[in-house]
Amino acid sequence: MTGFGAILATLLSHWRRRPWQLMALVLGLAAATALWSGVQALNAQARMSYDEAAAVLGGDRYESITGPDRRALNVEAYAELRRAGWKVSPVIEGNWRMDSENVRLLGIDPLTLPTEALGAGQIGTEADFVAFVTPPYRLIGQAETLERLPEGAFSTRADPDLPPGVIIADIGFAEDALGRAGRIDRLIVDDEQPAGLPRLDDIKGGMLELSPPQEQAELAQLTDSFHLNLTAFGFLSFVVGLFIVHSTIGLAFEQRRPMIRTLRAIGTGRWTLTTALLAELLVLATCSAAVGMVLGYVIAGALLPDVAASLRGLYGAEVPGELNLRIDWWLAGFGMALAGTLVAALSGLWRVHRMPVLAAAQAEAWYGAQKRALRVQAGLAALLLLAAAGLAWRGGGLVAGFALMAAVLLAAVLALPPVLVAVLSLARRRAQTPVGEWFIAESRSQIGGISLALMALLLALSVNIGVGA
Repeated sequence: MTGFGAILATLLSHWRRRPWQLMALVLGLAAATALWSGVQALNAQARMSYDEAAAVLGGDRYESITGPDRRALNVEAYAELRRAGWKVSPVIEGNWRMDSENVRLLGIDPLTLPTEALGAGQIGTEADFVAFVTPPYRLIGQAETLERLPEGAFSTRADPDLPPGVIIADIGFAEDALGRAGRIDRLIVDDEQPAGLPRLDDIKGGMLELSPPQEQAELAQLTDSFHLNLTAFGFLSFVVGLFIVHSTIGLAFEQRRPMIRTLRAIGTGRWTLTTALLAELLVLATCSAAVGMVLGYVIAGALLPDVAASLRGLYGAEVPGELNLRIDWWLAGFGMALAGTLVAALSGLWRVHRMPVLAAAQAEAWYGAQKRALRVQAGLAALLLLAAAGLAWRGGGLVAGFALMAAVLLAAVLALPPVLVAVLSLARRRAQTPVGEWFIAESRSQIGGISLALMALLLALSVNIGVGA
């Protein structure tokens, strides 16, 4: 075994002797990763559904023509545009309610719809076309969506390429089903238009508006608050899990002070020791992240039906009941777990790296290293308070509000240990007996051990009170 391997094996022997501490570290990081990655999986699935919904009929790539302020058009405006040479296709859309079920019904004219628009190629053969445009009309949608329709009431054809909750039908059927006789919601403008067209302002007395393609689905804008809440609570869970990890790592550093002293005394360089500690943490973090990602997938899969029901009930947004996960989700989860572990262990690694040989054996020297870290922590708390003041003065909007609350919460949490140290220093000056001085000195030496638990408790209580209010 090489020298570095021997050092690493020596450090890992600590966890073999204390399996419950190892379990606390692994479960803390796995739980933090699971909750964060599970929430991100739910949000990603919902936003993917919004993008798919926006892409139906080319809503994300084709311009459209509407009335003023995006109001509906009449058939006469459509006819005038067609006579003027404009290549446009009418669309009627709306929520179609049958009994207790609700779907998004899109009425199209298959003869004029651009061929590349999602939905244009769903009709199939000539016989399918005849069935689509003539009574009793054929409806096209996902099999799961078509199951919501009354059994046997309509002629249907399943198409897995369409997003959930969307049904495409002939425009004649849609105007009857939605009560839109003579009204058109929008006109899709083909990319290829003939030369010499009259200006849009010269048609219908300039009462027509040309709208650009939707860069973002309207549902995504409508549900931003919902997803921001999920993200905020997922991140809060991740932070609380990191407190557990930080506390466990800090305890391990405290218990391994004699081991660190011995390794340094026999000639182990500070960079070698720090690298070995970092490698140990990365191995543990990778294993914990793998467990957390699996748990996150299970959590997201279990919560997806309830989230989908909430989005459908509150906003009319359709989210599929099955979870589709991509490689970027896995990479992001592992990245968060590794970054969180490094943040949780940073102060301990810094103290070990900066202390001189044999100083680790002295409690006062270890406290001195903690004291320097507490100064940095107090500085970060002050910066966060300044950021919160700036957001309160100049910020606006939902994200700024959440950022303001997060800055205040984190500043209070980070300021707690320095405040405790200041209180103990003040009490030390007033101590008049040896027992009192011993008590204060002992309390001060335990700051590193108890402050993390108090910080986590403060954060949890503050958020619970805020949510309850």
